[in-house]
Amino acid sequence: MRRCAIFGLAVLPLMAVALPSSKIDLVCHVCGEIAAGNAAVSVPRARYELAPRDGATSCFELRGLSDVTIDFGGSELVGTVKTSMFDLDGCTNVTIRNVSIDYADLPFTQARIEKVGEDGSWDVRVIDGYPCPDDAALRDAGAFWPVQVYDAKTLELKNPMRYRNGIAIARTGTDTYRITGGENRKGDVGDIAVWSIRETERRVSSGAIGARRCKGCTFENVTIYATPHGCGFAEFAADGNRYIGCSLVRRPPETDLVQRGLKRLRSGNHDAFNSRCAYVGPTLERCTFQYHCDDCVNISGYYAFVAEQNGSSLTVAPHGGALRIAPGDACQLMTFEGVSLPDAKVVSVGPAKETTPAERKMFEGYGLWPGFAANVSRTYALELDDECVLPSGSVIISNNRMGNGFAIRNCVMGHNRARGLLLKASNGLIEGNLIEGVECEAVKIAPEYEWMEGGCSRDVVVRGNTLKHNGGGVFVAGSSGAKKPLPADSHRNIAITNNTICGSVNAIRVVGCTGLDLRGNAITLPNHPKSRDVELVNTEKVMR
Repeated sequence: MRRCAIFGLAVLPLMAVALPSSKIDLVCHVCGEIAAGNAAVSVPRARYELAPRDGATSCFELRGLSDVTIDFGGSELVGTVKTSMFDLDGCTNVTIRNVSIDYADLPFTQARIEKVGEDGSWDVRVIDGYPCPDDAALRDAGAFWPVQVYDAKTLELKNPMRYRNGIAIARTGTDTYRITGGENRKGDVGDIAVWSIRETERRVSSGAIGARRCKGCTFENVTIYATPHGCGFAEFAADGNRYIGCSLVRRPPETDLVQRGLKRLRSGNHDAFNSRCAYVGPTLERCTFQYHCDDCVNISGYYAFVAEQNGSSLTVAPHGGALRIAPGDACQLMTFEGVSLPDAKVVSVGPAKETTPAERKMFEGYGLWPGFAANVSRTYALELDDECVLPSGSVIISNNRMGNGFAIRNCVMGHNRARGLLLKASNGLIEGNLIEGVECEAVKIAPEYEWMEGGCSRDVVVRGNTLKHNGGGVFVAGSSGAKKPLPADSHRNIAITNNTICGSVNAIRVVGCTGLDLRGNAITLPNHPKSRDVELVNTEKVMR
């Protein structure tokens, strides 16, 4: 049975571009085809400008849709509001293909640095063709994060992020601004500062494409040129979705919506692809993610703190107050010190309770990322199938809710801040990818206690990849509450084989793993005193 609720606005006047404009009410056309029982909806190839209807936060809101393919035939969707284009919830076996997404009012701007103060402040002027944000879009760092700088000559990322420490942007003229405060103030006269612009006049959803509680859905040949503050592709509680030939890339000036004084230097404003708490992890094939502001791919689940233990009974406090553990789930257990205990099965889950002042004070002492302790707002009673020793501050996570079973094959990624692949899942394959010019590690497999993201990984294969000129090559490790190196029983059965790694000071670093295959890698190190081909800490059963 197919049913949906999809909302949009009438098509608006379009600018002169290669694709013809269309007078079709695109949303009504798609809705009508689905309502008529058409399982294969075709869209006439054209450019469509869209905005959500009043009260909606996405142009296309798909709810409970099943067994439908929507083929946009190479059409372009241009958002006139900085909000998500597609928002899927509870869909099964839905395919969206052959479409590109952009925004008429760009969700970022580019400005040339005209003066650098002694304190590292920048006086900047917005380049022709880019938006000039008003005061509402500059009210706090959350409204314009991240601020980055690209080199005037190479047009490559020079300052990956100016952040925190009182960073502020103030308007000084019609198209001029002053950027002050913040850490990492590197930027010279002539360089280009780029920062995000959030929608301020209506309620919106961040990111370009979101999919919650969707199973077996496919996104094929979907190209995104800009994202409204959030990720390009984001899924939550997914179950085996596929992303084939999808892209988050900078729009070339030859096809841009308007003529600009300089080509776009940024694509998305956050991760290119983000998967949280998936039952079965995503498959990414032949995707291209470049020049966005954070990780290329981030796959993880969320930890719950152990607030109290009595034998096999636990009181746990999950990330965000929502428990993602169900009766019957097998769960990873890690102590505050970082010791991984044998997996335990959850027998029962009790109702939620508000956290107590004493519990909240306890959470604040765990060294979490700022603001995270405050969102640990509820506790739940869990009963395990056996007794274990889990002091306060230990964590638990369901093996059924961290994206296990993922695959990332034959993708091209890089030229971004942060990591290429940031993974906290198991039973995964990373094969045949090119990752180049990433600020940090090309591949990082690691739980992050301070972000409440887990877990440890098992049975992951990293083979046949080319990793060039990144901040690091392959890094397998993680953080515990005590911030100590993970012991050998943390990660298990990791294969890093037949990869080509060049231009990274650290090619392979593994901390805390039993069962490690390192055969067949071709490593070329830069001439640097700290260069290391392979560094192993707390590892056992290693093949080299």
